[in-house]
Amino acid sequence: MNITFSDPFDAEGQWFKGNLHAHTTNSDGLLTPRQLTSRYRDGGYDFLSITDHGKRTDTSSLSGEDLLVIPGEEICVGTSQAGRLFHVVGVGIEEELPLEDADRDASPQEAIDLIRGLGGIAFIGHPYWSELNHADLAGLTGHLGIEVYNTTCDLSIGRGFSGVHWDSLLTRGRRPMGFAVDDTHSKELELLPSDSCRAWINVKAASLEADKILDSVRRGLYYSSIGPEIRSINVADGEIEVSCSPARSIAFISNRSLGRKYTEGEGNLESAVYSLKGSERYIRIEVSDRIGRIAWSNPIYIEG
Repeated sequence: MNITFSDPFDAEGQWFKGNLHAHTTNSDGLLTPRQLTSRYRDGGYDFLSITDHGKRTDTSSLSGEDLLVIPGEEICVGTSQAGRLFHVVGVGIEEELPLEDADRDASPQEAIDLIRGLGGIAFIGHPYWSELNHADLAGLTGHLGIEVYNTTCDLSIGRGFSGVHWDSLLTRGRRPMGFAVDDTHSKELELLPSDSCRAWINVKAASLEADKILDSVRRGLYYSSIGPEIRSINVADGEIEVSCSPARSIAFISNRSLGRKYTEGEGNLESAVYSLKGSERYIRIEVSDRIGRIAWSNPIYIEG
């Protein structure tokens, strides 16, 4: 069988922690760009992308030795089958998108193509929150993937997890990556925890420079998390072995009835092995700790 996996654990470079989706007072966030930057610097992040709605916020004066700030933009366009807008996130764009936010006459494919043309990477924001279905997502091309987790969608209305959308695409032969993001808005409501510094991607890159970080993201050299650490994934001799920080469960998620989930009630599970059966089209790994936080690998693809 032919196995394809962009393995960040075996790649050269060092790990950098970042959030690719955040809002400031330049759109609907409550913190200024400088205030938000300070919050993520204090939170131990290495990079942050500010992705205000319909606006490319100037980040040129915000980066420092300990935090890289990458310009981006979130644009809401088109109409889904449920009548909702598609939220397309662009990171690393060279200039503002020539589209109006909330323009239903513009298509999400047009937004993706424009983001790529401006040197950026595109992914689809919070498909569960946006009520997108498989048909809405399956026709799109050129984007890197979807948000598998969105902090503010989870904390505010409980619609932050989009693993089902991810698997729907993967089982039908598409190859999207997954992103865990905060989508920070910094709202202050009763019994609403802060939506900052809760989700991230760990990227293996040569250095903390925008082109190096974005190149590694394009290549899939990262994993996503809201808590656990994935320490290695080894693929050899028809087996996939994962090691991680202490976890309650390690799940090898695949198509149909394939895959396997290992659970240890005390939360002391630090490794697991899955033997391929030969009918898998993909395997992606979810590591859950004893308080329900999750880490997600990007998919491993199997052919033949």
